[in-house]
Amino acid sequence: MRKASLLFVLLIILAALPGISLAQDSQTLVVASTGDPQTLSGLLANDGNSIGVTTFIFEPLVLGGENWGDSIEPALAESWSVSDDGLEYTFNLRQDVTWHDGTPFTAADVLFTFQAVLEESNAIDWRSNLMQDGVPFGFEVVDDHTFKVILNEPDATVLTSVGIPIVPAHAFSSLNVVDVPFNTNPIGTGPYRFAEWNTGENVVLEANESYWRGAPNIDRLVVRFVDGAENQANALLAGELDFARIDGADLSPFENNPDFTIVRTPRDLMRYVGFNVLSPNVSDPAVRQALMTGLDRQAIINTVAAGNGLLADSLFNRSVFVYEEGRNPQVAYDPAAAAQMLADAGWTDSDGNGFLDKDGQEFTMKVAYLGSWALMQAIAPLVYDNFRALGVNVELVPLDQAAANEQIYNNTAVEKPYDAMLGGWGLFGPEPDHYRNYLANETSFFAYANPEVVALFQEGRSTTDLDARRAIYEQIDSLLWSDLPFIPIFQPIGVYVFRSDLNLDEAQVNGTFLTGLKFPALAAFTN
Repeated sequence: MRKASLLFVLLIILAALPGISLAQDSQTLVVASTGDPQTLSGLLANDGNSIGVTTFIFEPLVLGGENWGDSIEPALAESWSVSDDGLEYTFNLRQDVTWHDGTPFTAADVLFTFQAVLEESNAIDWRSNLMQDGVPFGFEVVDDHTFKVILNEPDATVLTSVGIPIVPAHAFSSLNVVDVPFNTNPIGTGPYRFAEWNTGENVVLEANESYWRGAPNIDRLVVRFVDGAENQANALLAGELDFARIDGADLSPFENNPDFTIVRTPRDLMRYVGFNVLSPNVSDPAVRQALMTGLDRQAIINTVAAGNGLLADSLFNRSVFVYEEGRNPQVAYDPAAAAQMLADAGWTDSDGNGFLDKDGQEFTMKVAYLGSWALMQAIAPLVYDNFRALGVNVELVPLDQAAANEQIYNNTAVEKPYDAMLGGWGLFGPEPDHYRNYLANETSFFAYANPEVVALFQEGRSTTDLDARRAIYEQIDSLLWSDLPFIPIFQPIGVYVFRSDLNLDEAQVNGTFLTGLKFPALAAFTN
């Protein structure tokens, strides 16, 4: 970590004094995150705290890929073309872009980034984006500002697949991008450059005056660590934050308050109960349908999100281009119907002990989740109560981060140590193929790989006609709604609260970006 400048030290001292806040400096925007990032590398960031910082620093070729909003738009690539046979994508790179250290951005940086992603030892999550049937895309540097992606067969997902944060080749000595100084002292092309990481407190970013969209309107951006919506709400009121998403907190201090503005917008996220479909007690889709019918999802929205959520009617998020509200029949909460559905599937309380059983086997369910995730802490007891009311012997298993990584997130074994898990995911953008790794993969959280769904996902990726693709993913949508490898509880509505003198019209409050801002460089104070 670099030493803080004298100015920054002075600002920190002033912020600690009664009645004086760092957030009141009109050239500093203070936004909220829940805690320290795991990395400052755009390539390795895969948790909310990391992405909430790296998105300000790095950029992809094209917006609309995972973590980059809900529409395909130019970014570091100003335009592109596709060959008549659909096998070559030519990206025309912007010629006015420099890295934060002043080095020109070129096609060599794109090549290095994609090669690093494909390097198996780096174990970067985007690796599958750049492969077809286990074979990597081909790449060609035509010149400093022209880059080609060469395919083995037509692939409709290329534009979102290349939505990977580009890193500078000159900052690395090899393709190893994991254990390197860059990950705590990054260089990007984005609107803000890294300045300071104060562990447990904040990350400080400074305006990139050479930013290709134009210098940011705010000189300094501070990502301050404040855990919990209520704590963030209190920090807003105290002047310690300028901008935060506080859905679930008490909004009454901000309503009809001229000092604050409230914006509500859907987020590209899903909260769910996931099933290990190979676990005998939940392997029957009819049982999973019954459990969904017996889960009061609206009550969960009301309790954990203060009503700020959309009841899901698809396993796809609403940002996906094939989503259509009402295509699938909504599942209403009906515990009596759920009990009958379980009985029809052979689960009854034959011995009168209060728990269902079938063929001498009691209906037990081990439900695992990340215990430090406040949202899951709130959802878990509601799931427990609803399923217990149906006669399921539920065991809640909160895990620490290391155990959650081992047993859930990084567990590629087909056999899982849980019957169900609680989770949330999203920021997949408009492309439904991004769900393939989870919903057509026996090593995913759900161990779900319905052969028909797997084949349709493959067909959908290789079909370039938009109407034909839509028809394929409509079939997938219907099959998933029937098989139900997870219960989609709700998609959250982000409640963004910020100072009323903060002009975000051009910056665009957008819940499909984790930061909540589509173009943060265009944020400005009006005074």
